[in-house]
Amino acid sequence: MKRKILSILSMMLIILIASCSNKTSSSSNTEKGKDDTIVIGCMALNAEAVEEIKRLMENEGYKMEVKIFDGNNLPALALSANEIDGLILNHKPWIDTFNKANNSHLVLVDGFKYASLNALYSSKHKTVEDIPDNAVITISNDPSNMDRGLRFLEKLGLLKLGEKTGEFYTMIDIKENPKNIKFLEVETTSTAGSYADADATITFSSVMKNAGFDAHSYIVEDGEYNNFPTGLVVNSGNENSQWAKDIVKVTQTEEYKNKFNEIFQGAYIIY
Repeated sequence: MKRKILSILSMMLIILIASCSNKTSSSSNTEKGKDDTIVIGCMALNAEAVEEIKRLMENEGYKMEVKIFDGNNLPALALSANEIDGLILNHKPWIDTFNKANNSHLVLVDGFKYASLNALYSSKHKTVEDIPDNAVITISNDPSNMDRGLRFLEKLGLLKLGEKTGEFYTMIDIKENPKNIKFLEVETTSTAGSYADADATITFSSVMKNAGFDAHSYIVEDGEYNNFPTGLVVNSGNENSQWAKDIVKVTQTEEYKNKFNEIFQGAYIIY
């Protein structure tokens, strides 16, 4: 009798899980119209520009809500769980890495792209050559940005990398470290927090501006911003929805571009 009850309960659980799965899957691809509220996630560092998109979308007859998160990965987690409809925050290599790690299907919508400069900043030293032995350098701890930072330091002659042991360069791939540089690994949006204490910081110009520093005060930037585009990210299946196309459309207006440049003063480059 107990076995029969357990069997029935197991079948009910399987049906319930399947039902929830189908519901989640269908909700991610449901076309939203102007009577629905579109929720877009971001962080405080770019919220003002996303609020401008909201204003322009409301002029087009849409309802839009801007949801501000306090962690770099939180909007992507919310989007993959269908808790929001899109995000404007992370660059494409970061999103691609997130998809692999989380079995998600987030895509960057064509047409709206901008990027932040990635650069070496220092409050203590004026040139790369001034960076001393045993220096402490702050670097992002997520895979794609750490890879970019380490390749940047190799380009500057501060270290030499060996063969990759995985998809991205990590600390274990450093072959030569002649200055015995120490690394402070932190979340990307926290990299400016150690600017005054570390010998140097590899961070984004947008992060520096958001922390109250001069975004253009870097020693040198890596010149790779074209390879790291940011824009509207949605769940696969929504990239061709009318609301996504209309978000892209309003970002292509001179009105939006002028406001974008006014807000960021070159900390982000729209292209």
